[in-house]
Amino acid sequence: MRVLGLGCLLTLSCGGNSAPEEIPATIEQVSHKITYDSVARLGPHHAISSIQQSDMRDGEAVHSTTESIDIAWNSWDSFHFQRALDGEATFEVIVHQSSFVSRNGHGPWTAELDGEPARLDVYTAWNAWDEALGMFKDRIQYEELGTSTVDGRDTRHFRVSLLAEPKDKKRKKRRRVMLPVELEGEVHLDSATAVRLSADIKAVAQQGTVRRTIQLQIRRSRIGQSQPIEAPAVQLGTPGDLLKKIPSRRSGRGPDPTKLR
Repeated sequence: MRVLGLGCLLTLSCGGNSAPEEIPATIEQVSHKITYDSVARLGPHHAISSIQQSDMRDGEAVHSTTESIDIAWNSWDSFHFQRALDGEATFEVIVHQSSFVSRNGHGPWTAELDGEPARLDVYTAWNAWDEALGMFKDRIQYEELGTSTVDGRDTRHFRVSLLAEPKDKKRKKRRRVMLPVELEGEVHLDSATAVRLSADIKAVAQQGTVRRTIQLQIRRSRIGQSQPIEAPAVQLGTPGDLLKKIPSRRSGRGPDPTKLR
């Protein structure tokens, strides 16, 4: 049985010109097409994702990294977004009570004129699933295990595995391209929005003698609970400082005098 709560999401088209025989998209197909607007429909919540990647060559470790994405979310006017690499903060942005601040690593906070750059950061960088499993995008197979509950939300529970590559699309092994070889794990999709509420995935790809293992974990919790967020007090700057942040605009009437020699 398909979940009615997904509404237009499950049809991927809300127009009235759809052909009668069109097959509605399944919830797992919809989950690959959501944006942060769908995540925001959960209301206040806390989300943390981690991507652990390790490379082995001929059985010996050559490189490993762990990246995390942490989002405390109330609304588009109140959120705290953080990224870290190997436990060290790389980027952080806070929008709260008309304050808009960001910083790189543990550097000083910088005030922004408005929250649009911060909102764009969240909108484009929240999706750890796509970031970790991009090369597996067309090879993910879902097996539904039933329904469940995560943090008070009804979910659909799936096991994921590696889909065999179609015979007509099989490619010769290329030494310079990472190719998927293994995929296993489980994911819980929110029944109403198709958002991934939890996921534990192991993916393996290979390029020549290099074998890459990716461990992905996603957790969304405290759904419906207001998240404590506090923006640091930062001086926005003098009028002259603000003018320097505004890109110069040319009128288009003649050459740029600064480039004349």
